Amino acid sequence: MFWKLILKRGQNSYGYDRVKISKETSFLGLISNILVALLKIILYIFTGSISILSDAVNNITDCVSSIISIFGIKLASKPKDKNHPYGHGRLEYLISLVVSGIVLSVGFQFLRSSVSRIIHSEKIFYPKYTIVILIISVIVKFWQASLYSHIADAIDSVTIKAQEKDSLSDTLITLVVIISIIIEKFTEKILDGYVGALVALFILYTALSLIYETISIILGRGLSEETKHEIKSKVSNYEGISNVHNIMVTDFGPENIIVLIDAALDYNLTLEEAHNIVDKVEREVSRLLGIKLVIHADPLGSSSAIIKSVSEDLKKIIRKSLNIYSFHDIVLEDNKIYIDIDYNADSIVTSEEKDALKDGLEEKLKSLYKDYDFEIKLNSIF
Repeated sequence: MFWKLILKRGQNSYGYDRVKISKETSFLGLISNILVALLKIILYIFTGSISILSDAVNNITDCVSSIISIFGIKLASKPKDKNHPYGHGRLEYLISLVVSGIVLSVGFQFLRSSVSRIIHSEKIFYPKYTIVILIISVIVKFWQASLYSHIADAIDSVTIKAQEKDSLSDTLITLVVIISIIIEKFTEKILDGYVGALVALFILYTALSLIYETISIILGRGLSEETKHEIKSKVSNYEGISNVHNIMVTDFGPENIIVLIDAALDYNLTLEEAHNIVDKVEREVSRLLGIKLVIHADPLGSSSAIIKSVSEDLKKIIRKSLNIYSFHDIVLEDNKIYIDIDYNADSIVTSEEKDALKDGLEEKLKSLYKDYDFEIKLNSIF
C-alpha cells in the first residue's frame, strides 16, 4: 500500500521523480529501523543476549544506511556541470559501496564477539515477551523488504535494491534468533554464541555480495544476453537497418546508461537518408528501453570492386572457422585495407592466440591480394 502511494506522489510528466521517491522510501525505512532497533536494544538490556544485540546493531546500521541513502541519492541526482558532463549518477553506486562497507564491518565485529561468547558461555534468561517482540520485528522487516522491492524495480535503484536485500537478511537473522531461543528453552543448551556467529556470517555474506555486485557495475559490467537480444531485436526491426553488432555499455548511473552499437545501412543511401534512419532508431529505442542509444553506421555493400572481392573471400574463411563470427567496417585507404573481425572470446583467450588469429588472417588475405596490405582489428564476442 505504502509503495503505491510513494510512487503516485513521485510521478511527474517525465515518469518518476527518483530523488523524491528514494528520499521518501529511505525515510520510511529509517523510521521502521529505529523502531525495530529500539525494541531489540530493550530486549538486550533485560537478557544480555549477544545474538539479540548483534541483531539490534545490525538494525542500527540499517538506520545509518537509510540516512546515507537519503543524502547520497540527492547528491547523485545533481545535474551535469562543466566538470561532470555526464552528471553525478555514479555517486549512487559509491553510496551502495559505503552502505555495504558499514554492514561488513559490523559483521566482523560481531563474529569476534560471538566467538568470545562461545568460549565463555553463560545461561541467558529470556522474558516471556521476547518471542512476541522479535516476531513483531520480523513482520516490520518483511514489510520493509517488500516496500524496497517494489520501489527499486519501479525506479531502477541499485541503492534501494541493496537495502531490500539487507532487509530480507535481517528477517532471516531474526527468525534464526527466535528458533534458537525456543530450542534453548526446551533443551537447556546454550546456543546464544553460536547463533550470534551464524548471524555475523550471514551479515558478512550479504555485505560481500553487495560489494561484488556494485563493483561489477562500476567496472563496466556488460549487458545480460536477454538485454542484448532485446536491443538487437528492436533495432533490427527498423527498415534500412541490418547486422547489429558490437554492443558496448557505459553506465553513468541508473538514469544515464549509454549503449553504443554498430549497425549496417545500405551504402547507396545518401548521408541525409542514413542520418534520418539512425536518428529515428536512436530516439525511439532509447525512449522504449530507458537507455541512451548511440548507433555507429557501417556501409552495407560497396561500390569498390576490391572490397566486394575481399568480402566474398572473408565469407569463405568464416564458414571454415569456428572462432570467427563476422566481419564489418572494411575500409580501403590507398593500398591498405582495414577490417574489423568479431571473434569467439570464449575460445580465443590468450594474447598469443589473438595474435595468431590476427596474423593468420592478414597473411591469408595478403596471399590472395598481393598488391594490398591488411590490418585486422579484433573485437571480442562473449
